[in-house]
Amino acid sequence: MDRRKIVRRNTQSSASTYVLEKLHIDLVIEILSRLSAKSIAICRCVSKQWNSLLVSQDFVESFLRSSLSRPRIWFTFRFDGKWNFFSSPQPQKFGNNLSVEATEHHMGSYENWYMKSCQSVHGFIFMSYNSKGMTDRTQVIWNPCTRQLITLPKLEPENLDFNSFFAYDPTEKQFKVLCMTVVNKQQTTSYKYQVLTLGTGPLLWRNIECPFMYRLRDKSNRGICINGVLYFIGWIKCSTMIIICFDVSSEKFSFIKIENAFIVTLINYRGKLGVYLVVYGSPRGEVWVLDDTKNDNWSKHNFVCPYSGQENSTWATGTGELVWPSSPWTQPFYVVYYNLERQSFRRVDIKGMENKVSTGKDRYDGFFTFTNHVENLMVLPLHKKTIPIQDTLTNRVMERVRKKKSFSFCSNRC
Repeated sequence: MDRRKIVRRNTQSSASTYVLEKLHIDLVIEILSRLSAKSIAICRCVSKQWNSLLVSQDFVESFLRSSLSRPRIWFTFRFDGKWNFFSSPQPQKFGNNLSVEATEHHMGSYENWYMKSCQSVHGFIFMSYNSKGMTDRTQVIWNPCTRQLITLPKLEPENLDFNSFFAYDPTEKQFKVLCMTVVNKQQTTSYKYQVLTLGTGPLLWRNIECPFMYRLRDKSNRGICINGVLYFIGWIKCSTMIIICFDVSSEKFSFIKIENAFIVTLINYRGKLGVYLVVYGSPRGEVWVLDDTKNDNWSKHNFVCPYSGQENSTWATGTGELVWPSSPWTQPFYVVYYNLERQSFRRVDIKGMENKVSTGKDRYDGFFTFTNHVENLMVLPLHKKTIPIQDTLTNRVMERVRKKKSFSFCSNRC
């Protein structure tokens, strides 16, 4: 028995080495980048060579490019006092199969959170919440693929009345958090602006300036980051609606004036800034698309809304469909896709969440959805004084391997 185990290990080691030696490294990267993040974690346990390859910068970038072609929809909701995290495939081509299977993601202890905001940016999840019985707010950044969890430092002075937005700069490949704290002095209200950059050393808040005065639309204002620019809605002079633009790279502010209207939400419409509007009491809806950022030229599309759902959860896909999730207590849970050009819609049922989605409103609290979520194996480098990286998915796989007397590499598991 012992001899067979030894031979088995040697054969497996030779097989894994053979793949890397006989196939061109670019081909190996191309093949493996088509796997899921969970399969990559398993493949890292094959050998030291495989682990070294799969954590390399070349592979991480190749995996991200492949992941961008297979985006997912992200769901965050609380059921029976516990927060749940799921993602499901986002169909690019609709065939006869109008149902997909959701994957659950585990983060840790998060039962007693009051979620203030939640964003999905370039594969990372940003959450701002208050713990039960605590007055100060905690802000965390989490990568569901690597399980890296980063807790941001507290703001000084600590103030509950602030809004934060998460953004990504594709040029410098940097993540940043923009925070606006409300400052009340002598019956006037202003904002203090601070920025935190991840991956460049210690996590520190820096003060920046905004050249114009405005106020946010409301405390639930949702920002959206498109091609390195963060957009969110505000007002100037209490009557003029504007879209504030924050260039993530230069950290400069500007704004776009827009006709006064009831704006439901901002969306990413085929790589351009879009504005989704509805008229209450009417099935008519509009989508405005910013075609020219310099001259503020908008193209407007009218349509008959096929679904009266949660307007604040409206998103768009990279191919131009509008997306609405059903109510969390709907059984079965589903997502509606509407194509503006074809004026057609599809319903896709989401399976795998049945036991986590409430069937009664009294058990439901908090619901966040995002389209175009991607799997990203990037690990943000942190200063030694910050919270360490938690790559628990791979660690758990390695632990299961250690407990076994022998480990056989099976290609179909990957």
